[in-house]
Amino acid sequence: MGAFGARPGGVRQCGDADADAPGGVGCGAAALPGLDVLISGFQPGNAARDFEDAVRRSIADPTVYATAARTLLKALESHPHTRLIVIGGAGSLEIEPGVVRADHEELIHASLDELGLPREYAAAVRGHRDALDVLRASNRLWTYFSPAELIGPGERTGRFRLGGDQPVLDADGLSRISAEDAAVALVDEVELPRFVQRRFTIGY
Repeated sequence: MGAFGARPGGVRQCGDADADAPGGVGCGAAALPGLDVLISGFQPGNAARDFEDAVRRSIADPTVYATAARTLLKALESHPHTRLIVIGGAGSLEIEPGVVRADHEELIHASLDELGLPREYAAAVRGHRDALDVLRASNRLWTYFSPAELIGPGERTGRFRLGGDQPVLDADGLSRISAEDAAVALVDEVELPRFVQRRFTIGY
């Protein structure tokens, strides 16, 4: 998955994930003039076409997420007013104050078992966490979007809650959201920024 740029009056795709580009992100400074917001949903491979291949690629080199973040921040150095929104993972959320799932192997494994993902994917979960750390060390206008722990196709309800560094749980104690409502929240942040230089998450 690549990066998208939002110009006044529209959105365009400015680059796909590119194994030959620095950090695997085919969106450099030349693509940025005129963009208000750059949205990165970087993922090795193409999960929509071949999910298992994307998982394998993520496990093989989990450093790509932090490298992609550095590449995007570097591109923004000459465009300090362009906002960057990175769509990341939920593993870096705090399951209680100060306790990050990505920092604890047994907690990651338990989540991966529930999701049906191989335990080796823990490396990719930590890779997403490292990308967030790269952003937090930057003075650029970044935002990190951690969708809910459970996300998939569903209904666009427009009824959801936003949070910061801890999951938003429903009445059953689950962190869940439809992909459609996650997209609504993302567009809302593009149009009316509330989380500049912060992470936010979503849930019902």
